[in-house]
Amino acid sequence: MTTFAPHRDTLESFVDCIHGGADKDTLTRLLAQDVVLYGPFGDEPVTGREAAVETIKTVNGLADDDTYLEVLSGEAHHAAHFRLQIGDAAVNGIFFVLLDAVGKIAEVSIFYRTLPAGVALQRNLAEATGMQPWELRTNGE
Repeated sequence: MTTFAPHRDTLESFVDCIHGGADKDTLTRLLAQDVVLYGPFGDEPVTGREAAVETIKTVNGLADDDTYLEVLSGEAHHAAHFRLQIGDAAVNGIFFVLLDAVGKIAEVSIFYRTLPAGVALQRNLAEATGMQPWELRTNGE
């Protein structure tokens, strides 16, 4: 029999929160104080609850579509399959989530496809938030 990671309800509550407009109080309750988000926000991860809440709220507010399709559970992690559209760019992806011992979201790694749509999505995020847009790097730069 397969054993699944505990606290699946945390990720389900997170998905419900995003679908409901990313309520600040709910996000604050679900995220660990030292949460780390790895994703299309820049070269460095977003660290800390306050920064993560603001980032999630900003992305949610810019999204034309932010639909979570399924929550998946494994032995140590949970994941959420999503579709995100901002402007003319849409991606399908996975949030790979590590929860701490008390069930708070401690780490989120965001993976999505396709690469061209991901670059366009980040460009739309950068334009709306004032962050640096990604550039394609060549020759090991």
